[in-house]
This record gives sequence, structure tokens and C-alpha cells, in this order.
Amino acid sequence: MAFYSNDIIAKLKDYTDIADVIQQFVPLKPAGTNRYTGRCPFHDDRSPSMSVNSTLGIYKCFACNAGGDVFKFIMEHEKIDFRSAIEWVAHATGFALPKLSNSAEKNETLEERELVKQLNVLATEWFEQNLTEAPEIKAYLDKRGISEETQKIFHFGFAPNKREGLLAHAIRKGFSPRQLVQAGLAVEKEHGGIADKFRDRLMIPIQNISGTVIAFGGRVLQDQAKTAKYMNSPKTILYEKGEVLFGLHQCRQGIAKAGKVIIVEGYFDVISLYQAGIQNVVAASGTALTEAHASLLSRYAKTAYLVFDGDSAGKEATKRSLEKVLSKSMSPKIYSLSRPNGEKIDPDNFIREQGPEAFLKELESAEDWLTYLIKETPHSNPEDKAKLIHHTKSLISTIPDVELQRQYLNILAERLGTEASFRGLKNSLKNSRPKIKSEEANFETETPKIPWHTISQTEIRYLNLILQNPAVLKAASLFYDFAFVSSGISLLESPLICDILGMALLQVQETGSFNLKLLSNSLSEEGKEILFALPEENWNENAAIKEFLEMTLDFEKRFIERLRLKSEDIDLKLELTNFASKLKRLLVESKKTRTSPNNLLQQILDYRNDILLFNQTLQGN
Repeated sequence: MAFYSNDIIAKLKDYTDIADVIQQFVPLKPAGTNRYTGRCPFHDDRSPSMSVNSTLGIYKCFACNAGGDVFKFIMEHEKIDFRSAIEWVAHATGFALPKLSNSAEKNETLEERELVKQLNVLATEWFEQNLTEAPEIKAYLDKRGISEETQKIFHFGFAPNKREGLLAHAIRKGFSPRQLVQAGLAVEKEHGGIADKFRDRLMIPIQNISGTVIAFGGRVLQDQAKTAKYMNSPKTILYEKGEVLFGLHQCRQGIAKAGKVIIVEGYFDVISLYQAGIQNVVAASGTALTEAHASLLSRYAKTAYLVFDGDSAGKEATKRSLEKVLSKSMSPKIYSLSRPNGEKIDPDNFIREQGPEAFLKELESAEDWLTYLIKETPHSNPEDKAKLIHHTKSLISTIPDVELQRQYLNILAERLGTEASFRGLKNSLKNSRPKIKSEEANFETETPKIPWHTISQTEIRYLNLILQNPAVLKAASLFYDFAFVSSGISLLESPLICDILGMALLQVQETGSFNLKLLSNSLSEEGKEILFALPEENWNENAAIKEFLEMTLDFEKRFIERLRLKSEDIDLKLELTNFASKLKRLLVESKKTRTSPNNLLQQILDYRNDILLFNQTLQGN
């Protein structure tokens, strides 16, 4: 599969302020220069444990250890692959990505996807404009209690009763009738010609998880015997109804926050609940709940409330959904809504008649799935009871958690008098998880474990001093010149710190400037972790330069002492001892007096040349 080049990815990362992206999902508070804190969305964070560094372009949670760059955040939060995360960030920031071409997804396919996206945007805007000019539709929405704010959030629109309304509008914009058929917005008539698919219907766009309109649902205003109440877009290159959940774009944060999702049947069920403040709700898009739906929801929720109609069709839909939900490690709970007289009612009408508080109270009384299944399945005779036990054990076998399987088997054994095991179970549903196949999997890396106990805090401060002070970085570039670096001498003892410092100095030498984000991009995961952990500190420039020079002098002395220990030549050992003493006297003198930084730098550079000679002598021996 073709992929974006490393250069493009680096440019996008540099272009993006990670804090701006994360703030779309998590409120952040300033905690220093280009640093922020917020509650981590990847665990139940009761106090702000996540730190975001815009300068480095990375985030880190110090409670659950989640961390990485902007792409890693979007991958983890939106549950998408690396390529999709790149495209998500590019779309969010307005960064223009190049088109990809490969054998698996040809240019024609990419162009068709873009065409359908453009037509869906065009249609959405046209439908919305029509709604402003249709007072009877506004009156209908007012009657149903749908506020103007909610209408805007869900992009309500209206398709007028015209054979070529949208069609004519799209043609004027440069599109062809055949392209509208491709997008599912027009149909070919039996006796020839092409006409609008949606006519005289209230239009509700269907959005994917990122908010892109991929399809539409159209509702008639007056129920008619010969006309379907709802009409959905057909399958297109963007839309597969078994993979899309209506309302997930608007409610994904609410679902993640609650750890629970309410699954309903209709568009207006979702919309009314959302408007009432219950914003962890979704609906299947014109189909029964699928495995893909359940897999998507399991990324956000641990509990799924199934709220289907109480008729026989609704009960069967509930039972079919159990397998999908259980196999994705979610706990299903079931309940149906009623009026005070016992009449069954859908969530939309319940909210309008009894309000959100009553709805949430009903939610508390939801039945666990096992109780519901036993209650709703006939088992008065041995044959039916055996079928129920067999089916229930098959469902239990799909639960990934083995201990939870045991607990449910024990409950089933107590209630129906069966054996608490899967023995004798035939054709059970396979407890298997789909394997993720992704060529981008190599981009996902675990947060490294840094051996902090092996790294000197003095060396960490030295690195921080250089990276956060331009004047110090300039002085460091003079000291660590090509001759010194190419000699292989390492004044510092930590390889990680040496690597980071080396990459920073190399960037300055090659580009004449320094950018922390670019440095971060060039480092290993361990290097990035070190960078992120560097504390923020404000230095006076002169004081910072003097501290750098004195620390460098001290590192020179330590290096000479290490050379002395390695040397077996008595005369060389004596020279190294005397030289170390000279370095120590200069360090003491600098700390006691106000030695000019320029004079101190020159002496350190001179001593550096002596160190090069000592090192060569030792290697010659």
C-alpha cells in the first residue's frame, strides 16, 4: 500500500500544534511556556495527569503512561490506524496532503471517494438552505421539539418534491447526473432518465466518526401506507450501513466519559436524547447491530444499554445483538420504555413526554442480559430448556474474559439446573477476536521504559541548559566542533543524553538553526521520553552560559580522571593527574570569582585541545 513519505509526515507534524488538536477532545490548562495539563482520556483520570508539550509536539500521562506524538494521540483516541490519523490531523489543520497512488487503491478509487465527499457536502448545504425556506418543515420540527441549535448540530435539511431539484443544482455546479447516481443522491428511472433519490423528505445527514457526511436518511412528513417512512442512502464507496453508527460523531466523547453507550433504533431517538443532555447514545444506520458496530463501540464503552422496541421484532433484534456485544467485552443491559398506562414507547416520545430525569431513572432498572434472555425465552419443557441452555452457553463462550465466563456459567447453573461448564456444547460461537492487519502497525510503539537510575541528574540538567538557551547552544556548538565530535570522545556517561545532544548539535551545524520539534522527530522513543521529561526553567542568559561552562569544565575533569584509570603508563598517569588538578583549580576559581564567560570559554577550549592530545596518546599506547 502506498504511504505518505517521511518528509510529508514530518512537515505535517511540524505544522501542527498538538495542543490545538488535543483540546478538541480534552480541556487543557496552561502550565508554562507551550506546556499544558489536562485529564487523560485514556483512563479514569480524577486529577489532571496528562501533560502536553507544544514545543516538542508530544503528550504524556504520568498515571497510565500513555504518550506519543499527535498521530499517536489521534490513533488511540479515535481508534484508527496510522494513515487515517495522518489524514485526520491534516484535515483538522488544513494541511494539504499529496494524493497517493498504488495498485490496491487506484487513482480512480481515490477520485471517486473525493467526488462523493464533495457531492455530499453540496447536498448537505443545499438541503439546509431549503429548510430555511420551508416554514411547514420548520413547524414540523418545532412540533417535535427539535431546537434550532440541535438542527444545526445534526445538519437537518429538506429535499423538496422536485424530480430534478438537487440534480439541477449539482449540474449547475459542474457535476454530471451519473456522478450523483454514484453518490447515491440520484436514481435511474425504469423508463430512462435520472431523478433525485430524495424528494419531499426531511433530510438527516449520516456522518462518520470524524464528522464527514457519508450518507443521508430521509423521513416523510406524513406517514403514508405506500411510502416508506425512512429512506436511506444506498451503499457507496463511502457508506456501508453495517459499519456506521448514527450519532457516534456527536456522542463519542460522552460515551467515553460515561463508559456506557445507549443503543437505540431511530434517528430521532438519538437526536431527542442528545438534545435532552443524554449524550452517550447511538443508533444503527438502517440495519441491525453488527459486529463492526460493536467493535467500534467497545473502544469507548464497557456497558451497552439496548433500548429496542418491545414488540416481537424488537425482542429478536435485542437477542441478536447480545452475541455482538458480549464478544467485544461489553456488558449488555436491556430495558424497554413505557407510558404510565403500560403502553410501550420509544425513547423520542418518552423524552418529550416524561423528560430526561425519568429516562435516566428507567435506565437504572435495566436488566442484565442473562436475566432478560431467560425471561424472554420459552423454557417450560425440557426441549425448550435445553435449547435455551445451549444458546446461552454459546453466548457465554464468546466472552473474552475467562473468569467472567465462569461466573456466568455458575449463574446459569443455579437458575436453570445445568452443569457449570461448556462440556457437550456443540457448534458454539467461536471466541475469537479479529486480527488487525495494518501495514502501518510498525508506527505504533509502546511508551519506552527509561532506566532513569542510570542517568545522572547533572547530565540531564546540562542537556536542558543547552537546549533551552540559544546563547548556551551557540557556545556548545563552539566546544563540540567537528574535530572534537569525530574524535569519539564522550564527556558525558549516559549514551541517551549523548545521542540527544549530538542530534541537536548536528541540526545546528546542518541548518544553522535549532527546532525542538524537529529534534524530537529525529530521536528514538527513549530520546523523546527524555526530552519530554526535561523540566521548564527560566535562566538568566549570563548565568546560564557561566553554568554551562563550569559544568563543561567539570565534565572535562571527570573524563580526564576516567582516562587516568584506564592508563597503564606511570608517566601518563602523572600528567593526567596534574591536568585534572589544573581543571579543578580553574573550576574553583570560576565559582569564587566573576570570571569573564569569554575568558572562561577560551580556557576551556584550550583544555579541550589538550584532552584531544591525551586521548590520542592513550589510544596510541
